Amino acid sequence: MKLCYIALASLLISSPAWADRKDADACAANLPAGSKAIYDAAIGQVKPGADNKALVQGIVKGMVDAGQLSLFNAKSTAQPAGECLKKLAN
Repeated sequence: MKLCYIALASLLISSPAWADRKDADACAANLPAGSKAIYDAAIGQVKPGADNKALVQGIVKGMVDAGQLSLFNAKSTAQPAGECLKKLAN
């Protein structure tokens, strides 16, 4: 289970540049419900220089623990959210 969270955390790659929030929000507008929930939970907390990987990892772990997300589809649900969140760090 821990390996799944570590793999999930690798979805977000930090970059020194900070893009427009509109790009990330436009990307998120087309996300499936589970991915959108992850994005919505993370978007207000994602910041340049922050440990964004740990942030998303914690959100997904909480959703799995609460039964809102299956451990078996956590990675595939988080990947689209991670792609949109990357737009904030690129």
